[in-house]
Amino acid sequence: MSGVRVRGLRKSFAAQQVLLGIDLDINPGEVVGLIGPNGAGKTTLMSCLLGFLFPNEGEITIDDRPADDLPIRARTGFVPERMNFDRRATGRAFLRYMARLTRVDNPDDRVERLLARVDLAQAAKKPLSQYSRGMLQRIGMAQALIAEPDFLFLDEPTSGLDPNGVMLVREIIAEERQRGAAVLLNSHQLAEVERVCDRVLFLSKGLIAQSETLRHAEGIPIAITLLGGEIVRLTVANEEAIAGEVRRLVESGAGVIDVRRQSADLEQIFRSTS
Repeated sequence: MSGVRVRGLRKSFAAQQVLLGIDLDINPGEVVGLIGPNGAGKTTLMSCLLGFLFPNEGEITIDDRPADDLPIRARTGFVPERMNFDRRATGRAFLRYMARLTRVDNPDDRVERLLARVDLAQAAKKPLSQYSRGMLQRIGMAQALIAEPDFLFLDEPTSGLDPNGVMLVREIIAEERQRGAAVLLNSHQLAEVERVCDRVLFLSKGLIAQSETLRHAEGIPIAITLLGGEIVRLTVANEEAIAGEVRRLVESGAGVIDVRRQSADLEQIFRSTS
C-alpha cells in the first residue's frame, strides 16, 4: 500500500481560487493533522481527496489509483463534521445498512462489535432522532470504520463530544494507526492534534505554509523539569517509557515538578501562518 499522494493540486470556484498548489503525502500507518484558519481551504482539500470535488489542476492518487476509483472508495472511511442521517432508523439498523452497502464479511457481528467499541450498544435500539450530538458523532465514527478502511479521513471528529468521547476517538485513531491505516485529521483542537498526530500541516491561503513533525521514528523527545530548575532532556520509545523515566528519577531522590513533550508550539505556528 503506497498511501496518499498529492502533487500540484489547484482548485477554484468561478473566479475564487481556493487551493493554489498543494503537495502532500500520507503514508500507511501515519496520522497527519490538517489545521488552519477558517477559509484556508481545508474542507475543499479533503473533498478533493475523497473524490467529491475534481481539481482544476494537479494529481491525487491513493494507493496509486485515482481518488474516485471505486475500489479505493471501498477502502476509505470518512467522518464529516456533521452527518445527515435518516433519523427514523435505529443505530443498529443504520450500521447494518452500511455493512450491507460495503459488503463486509459477517456484517451482523461487525455491527455489534462496533456498537460496543463506540459505547452505543445500550442505545442501539433507539432511533437516531433520539441521539444527542455526541452520540451521532460516535455512530458516524462507527460507520467510517465498518469496512476496516485503509484510508481514514476525519473532519472534526471530536466536535460535540464530552471528555469520554474525545478519549474514545483518540484511542480509535491510535488503533487505526497501529493497524496500518493512513489517517488525515482536520481539526481546530490543537491539543488533540498534538496528542494523536505524527505530523501536522498548516494550511493558509490555499497553500501548505508549514509542516511539522510531532513524533520521530527514533522516539518521543521529552523534557523533565526537576526541583531547582534543572531540565532533563531525553528521548523515549513510547508513552509508557515516560512514566518509567519519571519513576527512575524520583527513586534516585530527584524532585520532578513537570514533564512535557518537546514538540512544535502549534498555537504559535498557527498564529504566525494564519
